[in-house]
Amino acid sequence: MNDDSLYSPSPILFHPLKHHQGYLQYFIQHSSEEEFYSAIPRIGASQMDLYCGELSLHSIGQKILGELAARGIVTESDFISFLSQSDGYQNFSISDGSTWTLLRGDDPERYVHIHPARYAQHCIRVKAGALKTAMLMLRHDLTPTCETEQVNALRKSIGLSPIKHLQVSEGIGRIWEVLTGPI
Repeated sequence: MNDDSLYSPSPILFHPLKHHQGYLQYFIQHSSEEEFYSAIPRIGASQMDLYCGELSLHSIGQKILGELAARGIVTESDFISFLSQSDGYQNFSISDGSTWTLLRGDDPERYVHIHPARYAQHCIRVKAGALKTAMLMLRHDLTPTCETEQVNALRKSIGLSPIKHLQVSEGIGRIWEVLTGPI
């Protein structure tokens, strides 16, 4: 990823640590220890959808802004009016076939809050604990075939409860494979 692709264009609000495989891969490899560990709590504790397609953060944002502009939605008030036509959100599909949920963001500079739609194309549903654990494993050069005790030590360091077994094909192992795979 180049520097431009690491950012969403304004007024897009997007949380790539929770929702973008390519950004996560970059972040795990290039963040400082302080940045890495301070970011982990921001992932939260619930389930989320992770975009695993080829588009960068910038490209996704540009495509969504283009779709909005094509519908005559260019200002914050246009966007608020657009969302009011439904239950406060809208879903948009973009050129790669992925679908994005659009909500109102709290920041006046970034009022178009986006995240992958649930179970959308190029997306997988992940649990926050599994994602955090896989990130820690990658950061510490561990694989899903390592000792469960090693993984539990990492989980404990960020306040997660221990696991009984590390399964290569499910949960943590599956997310680990996604984060080590191609974009």
